[in-house]
Amino acid sequence: MIRVGVDPRSYGKQSIWFTGSGVRSTEIGYHALVSYQVLARSWRPQRFADLLGQEAVVQTLQNALTAGALGHAYLFSGLRGVGKTTAARLLAKAVNCVDGPTAEPCGECVSCREITDGASIDVVEIDAATHTGVDQVRELQELLRFRPTRDRYRVVVVDEVHMLSKSAFNALLKSIEEPPPYVLWVFATTERHKVPATILSRCQQLEFRPLGNDTIRTHLETIAAREGFELSPGAAATIAGAAQGSVRDALSLLDQLRAFAAGSIDDEAVTAVLGVPSFEVTSGLVDALADGRVAEALSTLRSELAAGHDAAILYQEIGRTLRSLLHLAVAPDLEPALTEDQRQRLQPAAAGLGPDALTRMLGLWLEQEPMLRDTVNRELALEVAALRLARWPAVQRIEAWLAGGTAAPADGAPPVPGSAEPRHDGPPPRGAAAADAAVPSDLAAALWSDHPRLAAAVDAAQVAVDGPVVTLRFPTAAAASARYAASDEARGPLEGACRRVFQGAIEVRVDVETAAADLGCAVEALLAEARRDPGIELARTVIGGEIVSVRPDEGA
Repeated sequence: MIRVGVDPRSYGKQSIWFTGSGVRSTEIGYHALVSYQVLARSWRPQRFADLLGQEAVVQTLQNALTAGALGHAYLFSGLRGVGKTTAARLLAKAVNCVDGPTAEPCGECVSCREITDGASIDVVEIDAATHTGVDQVRELQELLRFRPTRDRYRVVVVDEVHMLSKSAFNALLKSIEEPPPYVLWVFATTERHKVPATILSRCQQLEFRPLGNDTIRTHLETIAAREGFELSPGAAATIAGAAQGSVRDALSLLDQLRAFAAGSIDDEAVTAVLGVPSFEVTSGLVDALADGRVAEALSTLRSELAAGHDAAILYQEIGRTLRSLLHLAVAPDLEPALTEDQRQRLQPAAAGLGPDALTRMLGLWLEQEPMLRDTVNRELALEVAALRLARWPAVQRIEAWLAGGTAAPADGAPPVPGSAEPRHDGPPPRGAAAADAAVPSDLAAALWSDHPRLAAAVDAAQVAVDGPVVTLRFPTAAAASARYAASDEARGPLEGACRRVFQGAIEVRVDVETAAADLGCAVEALLAEARRDPGIELARTVIGGEIVSVRPDEGA
Protein backbone atom coordinates (compact mmCIF):
# COMPACT_ATOMS: atom_id res chain seq x y z
CA MET A 1 0.00 0.00 0.00
CA ILE A 2 1.24 3.50 -0.80
CA ARG A 3 0.14 6.39 1.38
CA VAL A 4 0.98 10.03 0.68
CA GLY A 5 0.87 12.60 3.46
CA VAL A 6 2.52 15.58 5.08
CA ASP A 7 5.45 14.98 7.39
CA PRO A 8 4.26 16.21 10.83
CA ARG A 9 7.84 16.97 11.85
CA SER A 10 8.57 19.33 8.97
CA TYR A 11 5.98 21.87 7.80
CA GLY A 12 5.20 21.66 4.11
CA LYS A 13 7.50 18.70 3.34
CA GLN A 14 5.55 16.02 1.51
CA SER A 15 6.44 12.40 2.28
CA ILE A 16 5.54 8.95 0.98
CA TRP A 17 5.12 5.88 3.19
CA PHE A 18 5.40 2.33 1.82
CA THR A 19 3.64 -0.21 4.06
CA GLY A 20 2.42 -3.73 3.58
CA SER A 21 3.10 -7.36 4.32
CA GLY A 22 6.80 -8.16 4.11
CA VAL A 23 7.78 -4.56 3.24
CA ARG A 24 9.72 -2.46 5.72
CA SER A 25 8.17 0.95 6.26
CA THR A 26 10.25 3.54 4.35
CA GLU A 27 9.97 7.27 4.23
CA ILE A 28 11.16 9.21 1.19
CA GLY A 29 11.16 13.00 1.40
CA TYR A 30 9.70 14.76 -1.56
CA HIS A 31 12.68 17.08 -1.63
CA ALA A 32 14.87 14.06 -2.48
CA LEU A 33 12.75 13.23 -5.51
CA VAL A 34 12.92 16.74 -6.90
CA SER A 35 16.39 17.99 -6.03
CA TYR A 36 16.97 20.29 -9.00
CA GLN A 37 15.16 23.56 -9.64
CA VAL A 38 15.19 24.85 -13.20
CA LEU A 39 17.03 28.08 -13.92
CA ALA A 40 13.84 29.95 -14.76
CA ARG A 41 12.67 29.39 -11.16
CA SER A 42 15.92 29.60 -9.26
CA TRP A 43 16.79 32.87 -11.04
CA ARG A 44 13.34 34.44 -10.74
CA PRO A 45 13.87 38.09 -9.64
CA GLN A 46 13.17 38.71 -5.96
CA ARG A 47 13.58 42.50 -6.11
CA PHE A 48 12.30 45.16 -8.47
CA ALA A 49 15.91 46.02 -9.30
CA ASP A 50 16.44 42.48 -10.66
CA LEU A 51 13.56 42.72 -13.16
CA LEU A 52 15.34 42.85 -16.52
CA GLY A 53 14.45 45.29 -19.26
CA GLN A 54 11.27 46.71 -17.65
CA GLU A 55 12.57 49.99 -16.25
CA ALA A 56 9.42 51.94 -17.14
CA VAL A 57 7.15 49.44 -15.38
CA VAL A 58 9.37 49.28 -12.29
CA GLN A 59 9.59 53.07 -12.02
CA THR A 60 5.80 53.43 -12.36
CA LEU A 61 5.08 50.89 -9.60
CA GLN A 62 7.78 52.16 -7.24
CA ASN A 63 6.69 55.78 -7.63
CA ALA A 64 3.08 54.80 -6.92
CA LEU A 65 4.15 52.88 -3.81
CA THR A 66 6.30 55.74 -2.55
CA ALA A 67 3.63 58.38 -3.14
CA GLY A 68 0.82 56.24 -1.73
CA ALA A 69 -1.02 56.45 -5.06
CA LEU A 70 -1.38 52.75 -5.79
CA GLY A 71 -4.21 51.80 -8.10
CA HIS A 72 -6.77 49.16 -7.20
CA ALA A 73 -6.38 47.18 -10.46
CA TYR A 74 -3.45 46.67 -12.82
CA LEU A 75 -3.21 44.95 -16.19
CA PHE A 76 0.25 43.61 -17.11
CA SER A 77 0.52 42.72 -20.78
CA GLY A 78 3.35 41.62 -23.01
CA LEU A 79 5.30 38.71 -24.45
CA ARG A 80 5.56 35.44 -22.55
CA GLY A 81 8.42 35.13 -20.11
CA VAL A 82 9.28 38.81 -19.65
CA GLY A 83 8.30 39.19 -15.98
CA LYS A 84 4.55 39.83 -15.72
CA THR A 85 3.78 37.25 -13.02
CA THR A 86 7.06 38.03 -11.29
CA ALA A 87 6.17 41.72 -11.14
CA ALA A 88 2.74 40.81 -9.74
CA ARG A 89 4.37 38.84 -6.91
CA LEU A 90 6.84 41.65 -6.23
CA LEU A 91 3.92 44.09 -6.04
CA ALA A 92 2.17 41.76 -3.57
CA LYS A 93 5.34 41.69 -1.46
CA ALA A 94 5.66 45.47 -1.60
CA VAL A 95 2.15 46.11 -0.27
CA ASN A 96 2.20 43.36 2.38
CA CYS A 97 5.83 43.62 3.56
CA VAL A 98 6.30 44.32 7.27
CA ASP A 99 8.07 47.56 6.25
CA GLY A 100 5.50 48.41 3.61
CA PRO A 101 3.91 49.54 1.61
CA THR A 102 7.41 50.07 0.29
CA ALA A 103 9.13 50.54 -3.06
CA GLU A 104 11.53 47.69 -2.25
CA PRO A 105 10.23 44.81 -0.08
CA CYS A 106 12.65 43.31 2.42
CA GLY A 107 12.26 39.71 1.27
CA GLU A 108 12.94 38.47 4.80
CA CYS A 109 9.68 38.94 6.70
CA VAL A 110 7.09 36.16 7.00
CA SER A 111 4.82 37.72 4.39
CA CYS A 112 7.60 38.12 1.83
CA ARG A 113 8.84 34.57 2.35
CA GLU A 114 5.39 33.07 2.04
CA ILE A 115 4.70 34.96 -1.17
CA THR A 116 8.05 33.76 -2.55
CA ASP A 117 7.16 30.15 -1.66
CA GLY A 118 3.60 30.49 -3.02
CA ALA A 119 2.17 29.74 0.42
CA SER A 120 0.55 33.06 1.33
CA ILE A 121 -3.16 32.71 2.06
CA ASP A 122 -3.73 36.41 1.36
CA VAL A 123 -2.26 36.28 -2.15
CA VAL A 124 -4.49 34.36 -4.54
CA GLU A 125 -3.09 33.30 -7.93
CA ILE A 126 -5.63 32.07 -10.48
CA ASP A 127 -4.95 30.53 -13.87
CA ALA A 128 -7.71 31.91 -16.07
CA ALA A 129 -7.02 29.25 -18.69
CA THR A 130 -8.31 26.67 -16.19
CA HIS A 131 -10.90 28.71 -14.29
CA THR A 132 -12.71 30.28 -17.22
CA GLY A 133 -16.34 30.16 -16.08
CA VAL A 134 -18.56 32.54 -14.19
CA ASP A 135 -18.93 30.07 -11.29
CA GLN A 136 -15.25 30.35 -10.42
CA VAL A 137 -15.50 34.15 -10.50
CA ARG A 138 -18.45 34.04 -8.11
CA GLU A 139 -16.48 31.84 -5.71
CA LEU A 140 -13.65 34.35 -5.83
CA GLN A 141 -16.01 37.23 -5.15
CA GLU A 142 -17.34 35.37 -2.13
CA LEU A 143 -13.79 35.07 -0.81
CA LEU A 144 -13.17 38.78 -1.30
CA ARG A 145 -15.98 39.64 1.10
CA PHE A 146 -13.66 38.75 3.97
CA ARG A 147 -10.70 40.86 5.03
CA PRO A 148 -7.15 39.49 4.73
CA THR A 149 -6.21 36.95 7.36
CA ARG A 150 -2.99 38.68 8.36
CA ASP A 151 -1.65 41.04 5.69
CA ARG A 152 -2.78 44.52 4.64
CA TYR A 153 -4.07 43.52 1.21
CA ARG A 154 -5.69 40.52 -0.33
CA VAL A 155 -3.91 40.46 -3.70
CA VAL A 156 -5.62 38.59 -6.54
CA VAL A 157 -3.36 37.69 -9.48
CA VAL A 158 -5.26 36.44 -12.53
CA ASP A 159 -2.87 34.99 -15.12
CA GLU A 160 -3.84 34.78 -18.81
CA VAL A 161 -6.96 36.83 -18.06
CA HIS A 162 -7.93 36.96 -21.75
CA MET A 163 -9.01 33.29 -21.43
CA LEU A 164 -11.99 34.15 -19.22
CA SER A 165 -15.42 33.74 -20.76
CA LYS A 166 -17.61 36.71 -21.59
CA SER A 167 -19.90 35.95 -18.65
CA ALA A 168 -16.91 35.77 -16.30
CA PHE A 169 -15.70 39.15 -17.51
CA ASN A 170 -19.14 40.66 -16.95
CA ALA A 171 -19.24 39.22 -13.44
CA LEU A 172 -15.94 40.91 -12.65
CA LEU A 173 -16.92 44.43 -13.73
CA LYS A 174 -18.36 45.67 -10.45
CA SER A 175 -15.68 44.01 -8.34
CA ILE A 176 -12.92 45.66 -10.36
CA GLU A 177 -14.54 49.07 -10.54
CA GLU A 178 -15.31 49.40 -6.81
CA PRO A 179 -13.39 46.74 -4.89
CA PRO A 180 -13.06 46.74 -1.11
CA PRO A 181 -10.17 48.91 0.12
CA TYR A 182 -8.15 45.85 1.08
CA VAL A 183 -8.32 44.19 -2.38
CA LEU A 184 -5.67 44.64 -5.11
CA TRP A 185 -6.28 43.15 -8.55
CA VAL A 186 -3.40 42.26 -10.87
CA PHE A 187 -4.22 40.82 -14.28
CA ALA A 188 -1.60 39.37 -16.64
CA THR A 189 -2.08 38.57 -20.32
CA THR A 190 -0.12 37.91 -23.47
CA GLU A 191 -3.03 39.02 -25.67
CA ARG A 192 -4.33 42.36 -24.45
CA HIS A 193 -6.47 42.85 -27.56
CA LYS A 194 -8.71 39.97 -26.36
CA VAL A 195 -9.52 41.68 -23.06
CA PRO A 196 -12.83 43.60 -23.25
CA ALA A 197 -12.63 47.37 -23.27
CA THR A 198 -14.85 47.49 -20.18
CA ILE A 199 -12.11 45.69 -18.24
CA LEU A 200 -9.27 47.73 -19.77
CA SER A 201 -10.88 51.01 -18.81
CA ARG A 202 -11.03 49.93 -15.15
CA CYS A 203 -7.31 49.04 -14.92
CA GLN A 204 -3.99 50.80 -15.07
CA GLN A 205 -2.28 49.19 -18.06
CA LEU A 206 1.45 48.50 -18.04
CA GLU A 207 3.16 47.08 -21.13
CA PHE A 208 6.08 44.68 -20.63
CA ARG A 209 8.48 44.89 -23.55
CA PRO A 210 10.50 42.08 -25.15
CA LEU A 211 14.12 42.13 -24.06
CA GLY A 212 16.96 42.89 -26.44
CA ASN A 213 19.33 40.13 -27.48
CA ASP A 214 22.28 41.88 -25.87
CA THR A 215 20.51 42.07 -22.49
CA ILE A 216 19.55 38.38 -22.61
CA ARG A 217 23.04 37.36 -23.73
CA THR A 218 24.67 39.22 -20.84
CA HIS A 219 22.19 37.67 -18.40
CA LEU A 220 22.95 34.17 -19.69
CA GLU A 221 26.70 34.73 -19.36
CA THR A 222 26.21 35.95 -15.78
CA ILE A 223 24.15 32.88 -14.87
CA ALA A 224 26.72 30.53 -16.45
CA ALA A 225 29.51 32.15 -14.44
CA ARG A 226 27.51 31.96 -11.19
CA GLU A 227 26.34 28.38 -11.78
CA GLY A 228 29.83 27.18 -12.68
CA PHE A 229 29.52 25.98 -16.29
CA GLU A 230 31.06 27.23 -19.53
CA LEU A 231 29.07 29.15 -22.14
CA SER A 232 30.77 30.47 -25.26
CA PRO A 233 29.88 34.01 -26.44
CA GLY A 234 28.61 32.68 -29.77
CA ALA A 235 26.36 30.14 -28.06
CA ALA A 236 24.98 32.81 -25.72
CA ALA A 237 24.21 35.08 -28.68
CA THR A 238 22.46 32.26 -30.54
CA ILE A 239 20.33 31.32 -27.51
CA ALA A 240 19.39 34.97 -27.01
CA GLY A 241 18.30 35.25 -30.63
CA ALA A 242 16.29 32.01 -30.47
CA ALA A 243 14.48 33.24 -27.33
CA GLN A 244 12.98 36.16 -29.31
CA GLY A 245 12.88 38.54 -26.37
CA SER A 246 11.71 36.08 -23.69
CA VAL A 247 13.97 35.56 -20.66
CA ARG A 248 12.12 32.40 -19.60
CA ASP A 249 12.53 30.87 -23.06
CA ALA A 250 16.25 31.68 -22.96
CA LEU A 251 16.69 30.07 -19.54
CA SER A 252 14.73 26.98 -20.60
CA LEU A 253 16.99 26.58 -23.64
CA LEU A 254 20.04 27.09 -21.44
CA ASP A 255 18.80 24.34 -19.10
CA GLN A 256 18.35 21.98 -22.03
CA LEU A 257 21.79 22.73 -23.43
CA ARG A 258 23.41 22.40 -20.01
CA ALA A 259 22.06 18.86 -19.72
CA PHE A 260 23.22 18.01 -23.25
CA ALA A 261 26.70 19.51 -23.14
CA ALA A 262 27.61 18.39 -19.60
CA GLY A 263 28.84 21.76 -18.38
CA SER A 264 30.49 23.19 -21.54
CA ILE A 265 28.09 24.80 -24.02
CA ASP A 266 29.61 25.85 -27.35
CA ASP A 267 28.34 26.65 -30.84
CA GLU A 268 28.31 22.98 -31.87
CA ALA A 269 26.08 22.07 -28.93
CA VAL A 270 23.62 24.84 -29.83
CA THR A 271 23.52 23.65 -33.44
CA ALA A 272 22.93 20.03 -32.40
CA VAL A 273 20.19 20.72 -29.84
CA LEU A 274 18.31 23.73 -31.16
CA GLY A 275 18.59 22.98 -34.85
CA VAL A 276 19.88 26.51 -35.46
CA PRO A 277 22.60 26.72 -38.12
CA SER A 278 25.95 27.99 -36.92
CA PHE A 279 27.01 31.56 -37.55
CA GLU A 280 29.75 30.39 -39.93
CA VAL A 281 27.19 28.55 -42.05
CA THR A 282 24.74 31.44 -42.33
CA SER A 283 27.44 34.05 -42.98
CA GLY A 284 29.04 31.87 -45.66
CA LEU A 285 25.63 31.24 -47.22
CA VAL A 286 24.87 34.96 -47.35
CA ASP A 287 28.28 35.62 -48.93
CA ALA A 288 27.55 33.03 -51.64
CA LEU A 289 24.10 34.48 -52.34
CA ALA A 290 25.44 38.06 -52.51
CA ASP A 291 28.15 37.00 -54.96
CA GLY A 292 25.76 35.00 -57.12
CA ARG A 293 27.45 31.66 -56.41
CA VAL A 294 24.29 29.63 -56.91
CA ALA A 295 25.81 26.15 -56.82
CA GLU A 296 27.63 26.81 -53.55
CA ALA A 297 24.56 28.35 -51.93
CA LEU A 298 22.29 25.47 -52.93
CA SER A 299 24.86 22.92 -51.75
CA THR A 300 25.00 24.58 -48.32
CA LEU A 301 21.21 24.72 -48.09
CA ARG A 302 20.83 21.06 -49.00
CA SER A 303 23.45 20.07 -46.40
CA GLU A 304 21.68 22.01 -43.65
CA LEU A 305 18.26 20.62 -44.60
CA ALA A 306 19.67 17.10 -44.74
CA ALA A 307 21.04 17.61 -41.22
CA GLY A 308 17.47 18.09 -40.02
CA HIS A 309 17.39 21.88 -39.69
CA ASP A 310 13.98 23.44 -40.17
CA ALA A 311 13.55 25.48 -43.36
CA ALA A 312 11.74 28.23 -41.43
CA ILE A 313 14.65 28.55 -38.97
CA LEU A 314 17.15 28.69 -41.84
CA TYR A 315 15.10 31.46 -43.44
CA GLN A 316 15.01 33.43 -40.19
CA GLU A 317 18.76 33.06 -39.61
CA ILE A 318 19.62 34.22 -43.14
CA GLY A 319 17.38 37.24 -42.65
CA ARG A 320 19.00 37.94 -39.27
CA THR A 321 22.47 37.83 -40.88
CA LEU A 322 21.38 40.21 -43.65
CA ARG A 323 20.02 42.55 -40.99
CA SER A 324 23.30 42.46 -39.08
CA LEU A 325 25.18 43.26 -42.30
CA LEU A 326 22.91 46.24 -42.94
CA HIS A 327 23.45 47.55 -39.40
CA LEU A 328 27.21 47.20 -39.76
CA ALA A 329 27.12 49.00 -43.10
CA VAL A 330 25.10 51.91 -41.72
CA ALA A 331 26.70 52.20 -38.26
CA PRO A 332 28.57 49.39 -36.44
CA ASP A 333 27.15 50.44 -33.08
CA LEU A 334 23.63 49.49 -34.26
CA GLU A 335 24.42 45.77 -33.88
CA PRO A 336 25.64 45.28 -30.29
CA ALA A 337 24.52 41.64 -30.11
CA LEU A 338 27.38 40.43 -32.30
CA THR A 339 30.52 39.09 -30.70
CA GLU A 340 33.84 40.57 -31.75
CA ASP A 341 34.67 37.54 -33.93
CA GLN A 342 31.28 37.74 -35.64
CA ARG A 343 31.71 41.46 -36.20
CA GLN A 344 35.10 40.96 -37.84
CA ARG A 345 33.66 38.17 -40.00
CA LEU A 346 30.82 40.32 -41.35
CA GLN A 347 32.54 43.70 -41.61
CA PRO A 348 34.24 43.15 -45.02
CA ALA A 349 30.98 42.00 -46.63
CA ALA A 350 29.07 44.93 -45.11
CA ALA A 351 31.64 47.42 -46.42
CA GLY A 352 31.72 45.80 -49.86
CA LEU A 353 27.95 45.68 -50.41
CA GLY A 354 27.01 49.00 -48.84
CA PRO A 355 23.73 50.15 -47.25
CA ASP A 356 21.75 50.57 -50.49
CA ALA A 357 22.44 47.08 -51.80
CA LEU A 358 21.86 45.45 -48.41
CA THR A 359 18.59 47.32 -47.93
CA ARG A 360 17.25 45.99 -51.19
CA MET A 361 18.59 42.47 -50.58
CA LEU A 362 16.92 42.36 -47.17
CA GLY A 363 13.68 43.68 -48.66
CA LEU A 364 13.81 41.02 -51.38
CA TRP A 365 14.39 38.32 -48.76
CA LEU A 366 11.46 39.50 -46.63
CA GLU A 367 9.17 39.38 -49.67
CA GLN A 368 9.66 35.60 -49.77
CA GLU A 369 8.20 35.04 -46.28
CA PRO A 370 4.56 34.52 -47.42
CA MET A 371 5.75 31.84 -49.83
CA LEU A 372 7.46 29.90 -47.02
CA ARG A 373 4.56 30.43 -44.64
CA ASP A 374 1.79 29.30 -46.99
CA THR A 375 3.41 26.45 -48.89
CA VAL A 376 3.44 22.79 -47.89
CA ASN A 377 6.96 22.14 -49.23
CA ARG A 378 9.00 24.65 -47.24
CA GLU A 379 12.33 23.22 -48.36
CA LEU A 380 11.49 23.93 -51.99
CA ALA A 381 10.24 27.40 -51.09
CA LEU A 382 13.51 28.15 -49.28
CA GLU A 383 15.53 27.09 -52.31
CA VAL A 384 13.43 29.30 -54.59
CA ALA A 385 13.91 32.23 -52.21
CA ALA A 386 17.67 31.65 -52.20
CA LEU A 387 17.77 31.46 -56.01
CA ARG A 388 15.93 34.77 -56.27
CA LEU A 389 18.39 36.43 -53.93
CA ALA A 390 21.31 34.90 -55.82
CA ARG A 391 20.17 36.78 -58.95
CA TRP A 392 21.17 40.03 -57.23
CA PRO A 393 24.48 40.45 -59.17
CA ALA A 394 22.57 40.09 -62.44
CA VAL A 395 20.15 42.80 -61.30
CA GLN A 396 23.09 45.09 -60.58
CA ARG A 397 24.46 44.55 -64.11
CA ILE A 398 21.05 45.30 -65.63
CA GLU A 399 20.76 48.48 -63.59
CA ALA A 400 24.20 49.61 -64.70
CA TRP A 401 23.28 48.98 -68.32
CA LEU A 402 19.94 50.79 -68.03
CA ALA A 403 21.72 53.74 -66.43
CA GLY A 404 23.94 54.06 -69.47
CA GLY A 405 27.11 52.79 -67.81
CA THR A 406 29.31 49.83 -68.58
CA ALA A 407 27.68 46.62 -67.38
CA ALA A 408 30.26 44.11 -66.22
CA PRO A 409 29.34 40.72 -67.73
CA ALA A 410 29.07 37.63 -65.58
CA ASP A 411 32.01 35.24 -65.46
CA GLY A 412 32.23 33.49 -68.80
CA ALA A 413 29.21 35.33 -70.19
CA PRO A 414 29.24 37.53 -73.30
CA PRO A 415 29.11 41.28 -72.82
CA VAL A 416 25.69 42.76 -72.15
CA PRO A 417 24.32 44.38 -75.32
CA GLY A 418 24.67 48.10 -75.20
CA SER A 419 27.36 47.99 -72.52
CA ALA A 420 30.02 49.66 -74.64
CA GLU A 421 31.37 53.05 -73.73
CA PRO A 422 28.68 55.72 -74.13
CA ARG A 423 28.79 57.94 -77.18
CA HIS A 424 29.25 61.67 -76.64
CA ASP A 425 27.94 64.07 -79.25
CA GLY A 426 29.31 67.30 -77.84
CA PRO A 427 32.40 69.19 -78.98
CA PRO A 428 35.82 68.02 -77.88
CA PRO A 429 37.31 69.31 -74.62
CA ARG A 430 38.83 72.80 -74.69
CA GLY A 431 41.97 74.17 -73.09
CA ALA A 432 45.48 72.96 -72.48
CA ALA A 433 44.31 69.77 -70.88
CA ALA A 434 42.37 68.54 -73.89
CA ALA A 435 44.84 65.71 -74.46
CA ASP A 436 44.47 64.66 -70.84
CA ALA A 437 40.68 64.42 -70.96
CA ALA A 438 39.53 61.82 -68.48
CA VAL A 439 37.19 58.99 -69.35
CA PRO A 440 33.76 59.79 -67.81
CA SER A 441 33.39 56.28 -66.39
CA ASP A 442 36.38 56.89 -64.05
CA LEU A 443 34.54 59.71 -62.30
CA ALA A 444 31.25 57.82 -62.45
CA ALA A 445 32.85 54.77 -60.83
CA ALA A 446 33.94 56.90 -57.87
CA LEU A 447 30.33 58.02 -57.40
CA TRP A 448 28.48 54.79 -58.11
CA SER A 449 28.38 53.13 -54.68
CA ASP A 450 27.02 56.13 -52.75
CA HIS A 451 25.43 58.31 -55.46
CA PRO A 452 24.20 56.13 -58.34
CA ARG A 453 21.95 58.82 -59.83
CA LEU A 454 24.81 61.32 -59.97
CA ALA A 455 27.11 58.64 -61.40
CA ALA A 456 24.63 57.98 -64.22
CA ALA A 457 24.43 61.71 -64.95
CA VAL A 458 28.23 62.17 -65.02
CA ASP A 459 28.63 59.15 -67.28
CA ALA A 460 26.66 60.99 -69.97
CA ALA A 461 29.16 63.90 -70.08
CA GLN A 462 32.62 64.62 -71.44
CA VAL A 463 35.13 65.44 -68.72
CA ALA A 464 38.11 67.76 -69.12
CA VAL A 465 40.66 68.93 -66.56
CA ASP A 466 42.38 72.27 -67.01
CA GLY A 467 44.53 73.03 -63.96
CA PRO A 468 42.27 73.23 -60.92
CA VAL A 469 39.12 73.35 -63.07
CA VAL A 470 37.09 70.27 -63.95
CA THR A 471 34.63 70.78 -66.79
CA LEU A 472 31.66 68.56 -67.49
CA ARG A 473 30.18 69.05 -70.97
CA PHE A 474 26.85 67.39 -71.72
CA PRO A 475 25.30 66.65 -75.14
CA THR A 476 22.11 68.36 -76.13
CA ALA A 477 19.93 65.37 -75.25
CA ALA A 478 21.23 65.19 -71.67
CA ALA A 479 19.86 68.47 -70.35
CA ALA A 480 18.17 66.81 -67.38
CA SER A 481 21.43 65.15 -66.32
CA ALA A 482 23.25 68.47 -66.65
CA ARG A 483 20.77 70.25 -64.41
CA TYR A 484 21.06 67.56 -61.75
CA ALA A 485 24.88 67.62 -61.84
CA ALA A 486 24.78 71.40 -61.35
CA SER A 487 22.32 71.29 -58.44
CA ASP A 488 23.30 72.07 -54.86
CA GLU A 489 22.47 68.49 -53.86
CA ALA A 490 25.05 67.06 -56.28
CA ARG A 491 27.80 69.66 -55.99
CA GLY A 492 29.34 68.40 -52.74
CA PRO A 493 29.61 64.70 -53.72
CA LEU A 494 30.78 65.70 -57.22
CA GLU A 495 33.59 67.92 -55.96
CA GLY A 496 34.72 65.23 -53.51
CA ALA A 497 34.83 62.61 -56.25
CA CYS A 498 36.80 64.97 -58.51
CA ARG A 499 39.42 65.43 -55.80
CA ARG A 500 39.79 61.68 -55.45
CA VAL A 501 39.96 60.92 -59.17
CA PHE A 502 42.02 63.88 -60.43
CA GLN A 503 44.80 63.90 -57.89
CA GLY A 504 46.94 66.99 -57.69
CA ALA A 505 44.05 69.42 -58.12
CA ILE A 506 44.54 72.11 -55.47
CA GLU A 507 41.14 73.71 -55.75
CA VAL A 508 38.30 72.12 -57.61
CA ARG A 509 35.63 74.14 -59.39
CA VAL A 510 32.95 72.38 -61.36
CA ASP A 511 31.46 74.12 -64.40
CA VAL A 512 28.53 72.47 -66.13
CA GLU A 513 27.87 73.59 -69.66
CA THR A 514 25.00 72.57 -71.87
CA ALA A 515 23.44 73.88 -75.01
CA ALA A 516 20.04 72.49 -74.16
CA ALA A 517 18.76 75.09 -71.70
CA ASP A 518 15.95 75.96 -74.08
CA LEU A 519 14.83 72.31 -74.08
CA GLY A 520 14.38 72.19 -70.30
CA CYS A 521 10.60 72.35 -70.37
CA ALA A 522 10.41 69.72 -73.08
CA VAL A 523 12.66 67.37 -71.14
CA GLU A 524 10.59 67.84 -67.98
CA ALA A 525 7.48 66.94 -69.96
CA LEU A 526 9.21 63.81 -71.29
CA LEU A 527 10.24 62.87 -67.74
CA ALA A 528 6.68 63.22 -66.48
CA GLU A 529 5.43 61.13 -69.39
CA ALA A 530 8.00 58.43 -68.63
CA ARG A 531 6.87 58.26 -65.02
CA ARG A 532 3.31 57.64 -66.18
CA ASP A 533 4.30 54.89 -68.60
CA PRO A 534 3.04 51.49 -67.29
CA GLY A 535 5.98 49.56 -68.74
CA ILE A 536 8.56 51.83 -67.12
CA GLU A 537 6.67 51.71 -63.81
CA LEU A 538 6.70 47.90 -63.95
CA ALA A 539 10.45 47.90 -64.60
CA ARG A 540 10.99 50.25 -61.66
CA THR A 541 8.91 47.99 -59.40
CA VAL A 542 10.73 44.79 -60.40
CA ILE A 543 14.27 46.16 -60.50
CA GLY A 544 13.86 48.89 -57.89
CA GLY A 545 15.63 51.58 -59.90
CA GLU A 546 14.77 55.18 -60.65
CA ILE A 547 14.57 57.34 -63.81
CA VAL A 548 17.71 59.45 -64.04
CA SER A 549 17.39 60.90 -67.56
CA VAL A 550 15.17 60.93 -70.65
CA ARG A 551 15.89 61.74 -74.28
CA PRO A 552 13.58 62.22 -77.27
CA ASP A 553 13.50 59.80 -80.20
CA GLU A 554 15.80 60.60 -83.11
CA GLY A 555 12.86 61.20 -85.42
CA ALA A 556 10.89 63.30 -82.92
